[in-house]
Amino acid sequence: MKRYKDCALICKYRQPATELLDLVMQVCSKKGYQVDRYSAMTERDTLAVYIHENGLPYSRLIVCANSASNVVAIVNIVPMPESGISHIEYAEYNKLLDLFRDQVFGTINHEQGNEIRENSEEYNIEDVIPKSYTALNTWLNMYPLSGHPLDTKRWYAFVVALHENNEYLSLDDFAKYIMENYEWPSDKIEEFSLRLESQLELLEYYDNHR
Repeated sequence: MKRYKDCALICKYRQPATELLDLVMQVCSKKGYQVDRYSAMTERDTLAVYIHENGLPYSRLIVCANSASNVVAIVNIVPMPESGISHIEYAEYNKLLDLFRDQVFGTINHEQGNEIRENSEEYNIEDVIPKSYTALNTWLNMYPLSGHPLDTKRWYAFVVALHENNEYLSLDDFAKYIMENYEWPSDKIEEFSLRLESQLELLEYYDNHR
């Protein structure tokens, strides 16, 4: 499966995140990027970097200083109105992120030694729910649509495992995994996605009110 990537620049020992964001802003300016700085009375100081590269939509990349996590992270990339689109798909999003990472974060890594932390575009559902994956795999590989009572028990085992392990599985990832690996009809995928959502909400409600 493919996803929108995350990328962050890690502060060095005792380096304030806002100081690192200052450095990111300086390098952006040297590289010719237009930047806007938004400082708030919070732990998050934000930089908007405007990227206009041939073949990619004109976009605003949002970079935040997170003092609690000691990082400066790319938190979002949104298309500008001039791009003519309202949403960036993961392929172009990741290309824009990689471009900024190489030109700005890469420069700081090379010159200052700050490490870059990022994940990959390709991922598997086991990366998302490592503790509950076995229960999901058991349910999916034991005739989940046969209507047998054991199917329901295996389904419940998966839902309870997600809840007890405190693992978050988005409905989009759940549906995408089943579609790509099991080719279920779309109506069945939607049915079980809604079932997953409602049953997890019920378990959470039960925990909070017992």
